[in-house]
Amino acid sequence: MKFLEALQENPVIASVRGMEDLEHALDKRIRVIFLLAGDIFNLIDIEKRMREPGHLFLLHLDLMRGIARDQVGITYLKKCFDIDGIISTHTNIINYARKQQLITLQRLFILDSESLKSGAKLVQSSSPDSVEILPGIILPSIQDSLQQLALPPIVAGGLIKTREEVDRILAAGAVAVSTSRKELW
Repeated sequence: MKFLEALQENPVIASVRGMEDLEHALDKRIRVIFLLAGDIFNLIDIEKRMREPGHLFLLHLDLMRGIARDQVGITYLKKCFDIDGIISTHTNIINYARKQQLITLQRLFILDSESLKSGAKLVQSSSPDSVEILPGIILPSIQDSLQQLALPPIVAGGLIKTREEVDRILAAGAVAVSTSRKELW
């Protein structure tokens, strides 16, 4: 899969919230870019840059305004903006995106051991290409629990501040780290 291949080349994902961040990520030649904010009008501007060869763009649909979080909204995004994938916390959105043959990443917020168990059940029912664990900084401490859950490849995001933390998270089994900290790109 091109998503995992891109992450093997560069396991740091740029999480961008605006054009300035996007330009910086493209200049740094980041392969995978998460679009985490904006609205349908921002997408018109961003879409011009999404044509850059060698990059994969995943849109966090839960955070995007002006686009329905349903099958029609996802079809619209694929046909009109040629996005590569969808990020969501919602199983139904992941299922719709899979039907459109988009890369799917399901976000899980881990608050305690129960949220880890219930989140794993959601992920197993939707079968996304990858799962993002938030906050990512906890990944090394829950590494043993994760191995027992048979999750798809794990991306860690949130509260990651240093290169050392990135290295510890990758050593704990994550295939990548997503961050908005430009100094880690």
